[in-house]
Amino acid sequence: MQLARGRFGRMRSAACAQALGVASWGDRGSAGASAACAPRRRAARCAASAGAADALQQPASPPGPGDRSALIDLFEDKGARLTSAAQMAWAQVLRPGDTAVDATAGNGWDALALAELVGPRGRVWALDVQDAALASTRARLEAELPLGSAPELHLVRACHSRLQEVVGSVAARVVAFNLGYLPSGDKSLVTRAETTVAALEAALEVLQPGGLLTIMAYTGHPGGQEEYDAVKALLTELSPSFWVTAETRLVNRPTAPILLVVWRRSGAVAPGAGGQRRRPPAGAGV
Repeated sequence: MQLARGRFGRMRSAACAQALGVASWGDRGSAGASAACAPRRRAARCAASAGAADALQQPASPPGPGDRSALIDLFEDKGARLTSAAQMAWAQVLRPGDTAVDATAGNGWDALALAELVGPRGRVWALDVQDAALASTRARLEAELPLGSAPELHLVRACHSRLQEVVGSVAARVVAFNLGYLPSGDKSLVTRAETTVAALEAALEVLQPGGLLTIMAYTGHPGGQEEYDAVKALLTELSPSFWVTAETRLVNRPTAPILLVVWRRSGAVAPGAGGQRRRPPAGAGV
């Protein structure tokens, strides 16, 4: 397989063959949900997205005694799932008509959330190395999205390290990764540190200014801790002048996934230009 190299890509065909997208944390407990629940789920998600968009347009006001923060809603109503936290962040960034990328399609839950946020004028790319994952993603979006509300959808069978080659540079407002393995698939097929780092380097090139990159990392399976360490090392080296990075984890649930977030500053120029993507050497000004 011939792969194009991005400015920072380190792509290898053999490594790509081992990589795959993982379904979202929510997939582990949602596969058996009845079709009758689909309209209610859609309505709840649409209401949450609309509320997030309205919040961006309203001036901030002090919370009243009965007000609850989004953080408390996350903990109480959403079971402290960090995948829900990632989706809440997407809703703050994505606008109707935007382009979003699910770099690890899995069972399609993340692609569905992105599709609902960008709407029929938007575009969603979903990548995976397993045909079953892409078929599941297509079926989920067809079943869950009302007629006429689906965005332009591109399902691509490819290693996530080919992200920039597939999507293009400075092309997406949100790029989402959900690492590990596909719960309903072959658990010996997992994302690997080498291709994941290459994919994240590509994602940094794909993000538009003001765009958001989210990564759900899992450390409980063989190779998971090493992959997380490699991802965190990459993000640690990003220049704070152009990137904001953060990590969220549930410290009393050591097997729960870890959410890493990267925001490209709105005024940041192309990340590869002039070495601006990396943190300056020690002793240099930031």
